[in-house]
Amino acid sequence: MTMLVNRRAATEAGTRPGHAAGPGRTAPLLVSRDPMTIESTLAAGSACGVEPSVLREPTQVRAAWRSASSVLVGVEMATLVEGLQLEPRPGVHLVGREATELLHWSARLQAAVLLLGEQTGQLVQVLRQGDQADGDALVVRLVGGSGGLGVSTLCCALAQQAAERGMAAAVVELDPTGGGLDLVFGAETAPGWRWHDLRQAAGHVDSLVGRLPNVSGVDIVAHTRGELAAPTGSGGPPGGSPGRVLPAEEAVRAVVGSLARTHDIVVLDQGAGDGGWSQHWPGQRQVLLCGADVRGVVAARSRAASLGLHDVELAVRTGAARRIAPELVADTLGIALLGSIGDDRSVTRAVEQGVPVGRGRRGYARQVAGLLNLVVP
Repeated sequence: MTMLVNRRAATEAGTRPGHAAGPGRTAPLLVSRDPMTIESTLAAGSACGVEPSVLREPTQVRAAWRSASSVLVGVEMATLVEGLQLEPRPGVHLVGREATELLHWSARLQAAVLLLGEQTGQLVQVLRQGDQADGDALVVRLVGGSGGLGVSTLCCALAQQAAERGMAAAVVELDPTGGGLDLVFGAETAPGWRWHDLRQAAGHVDSLVGRLPNVSGVDIVAHTRGELAAPTGSGGPPGGSPGRVLPAEEAVRAVVGSLARTHDIVVLDQGAGDGGWSQHWPGQRQVLLCGADVRGVVAARSRAASLGLHDVELAVRTGAARRIAPELVADTLGIALLGSIGDDRSVTRAVEQGVPVGRGRRGYARQVAGLLNLVVP
């Protein structure tokens, strides 16, 4: 069995836990060849005691892209970075002196903008926050290829299985159509912060341990009950139907970053909703859950393409109406097969009764435990 440090217990005890899983992060990265950009950034780093690594060559940038705590891209290097076709990740900022040019590249690189000379204070903050973002939890992002596959239930069960193994576990709801992860745990009345309380989170967030609903050793970041957005055109989700009010990606980065510093595993429930969450956490495992039927395979292919999933692995949902062999599903989609999860009637009853479904070593819990064995390094 893999020996892991329980970081939640260590945090509650007032000590800094050791690294347990996943790769650590290196210093902030500056991709630039412009002397003035380099000088300004190094000066800002000196002001906050952080020394970013300055890279210019494509091979160097590619090698350091995922592990850097944050990335600053000089606007003169935007063409090079775009040409590398690097996977999306949080903490990327474009830096330069021409606002028009920065805004031109911002959407194409999915990067925030820092105008040198006018936003020096913000540049210092970005460097400092990046240096503090040293969490190395295993982040597992589950995406539903279609609805009705039990993605939220699987997320909660994975976190519960991890907690039973002594890991500090957290699960985060990112599906705008989700009904509330706390309901899966039977914790809808449990005290603690939910997304409504965390929506304004930004940058470096202190430990959330003890401030979130916790069931069976799992910390839960769930939607707020009854909070719905207006249809499209009024700030709501796509499709014209009401949905949950989702936090901005900056808040998600801040909350996940905090959990990654205090937990061993953080499970992100993206579900099958159109939340548009494209960010990638360093060391993240992305799992696409696909139904083992023709419609499920077609929907999963479209879903993976629309989200631009990279380095994704496949979990196949089998059952009475889902009879295609998992290996054939994987071959059809061209995605590596991680494992499969079958039907279990007791799961539906447990969810309806608000009983945690991921505990124990029988039935569905045993299948989830097998999947966790493949995910945990």
